[in-house]
Amino acid sequence: MNPKKSKQFYSEIAKKADVHKDVAADLIYFFYEKFRNNLSDLSSHKLILPNLGTFTLRKTKLEKAIKKNKDILGNLQKNTYKGYEKSIAVKAKLKQMETALINLNKNLKEKKDFKNENK
Repeated sequence: MNPKKSKQFYSEIAKKADVHKDVAADLIYFFYEKFRNNLSDLSSHKLILPNLGTFTLRKTKLEKAIKKNKDILGNLQKNTYKGYEKSIAVKAKLKQMETALINLNKNLKEKKDFKNENK
């Protein structure tokens, strides 16, 4: 069984929607680009992609990644230009992950409170 290439989907979707193939390709590219950006930005703890599934942020994996990046940050030599440059990127990534963890914990607490209210 060979999977279909994305270019094959463009023509099929263009026929169903009665639009040009390039318009369908741009629309699909735009949709998945936004989805990929939301995944990489950790802007949401749960993303639902129709007909493909739900992508959820795992608390334990996020905590391990935060610990790993803190270790990396501690091991960098910040007094050199190269080390300082790498530390800026790691700090930004670390801040993003910590914000996502705070939001995830807040959401889990809200779920727990909601379940306790309805008992």
